[in-house]
Amino acid sequence: MFCEEASVDLYWVLGSLQVLGLLTAWMARVSEGSRWQSLFQHVFLGGLILMGGASVVSLDLGSGCWLTCGTTLSLMVLMATCDFRRCQRATAW
Repeated sequence: MFCEEASVDLYWVLGSLQVLGLLTAWMARVSEGSRWQSLFQHVFLGGLILMGGASVVSLDLGSGCWLTCGTTLSLMVLMATCDFRRCQRATAW
């Protein structure tokens, strides 16, 4: 079983951290250009740190526990850095 030796409470903590991490990345992206942008960028940075810590801790939990945390961390970075708008052209350097 996937991450079989961890307790059920730990599953809930890791699952909640992953949902929270993805939510912070989405909020940082949606708030772009608004007065809340700075706040949500700081919240995202905190979520990124929490998800990174969860990924490191989950390495010790079992054979596959780190995979979902690492995937969530990667998705958070992609959500925050990729520009999904098609109506505006990116400015050249």
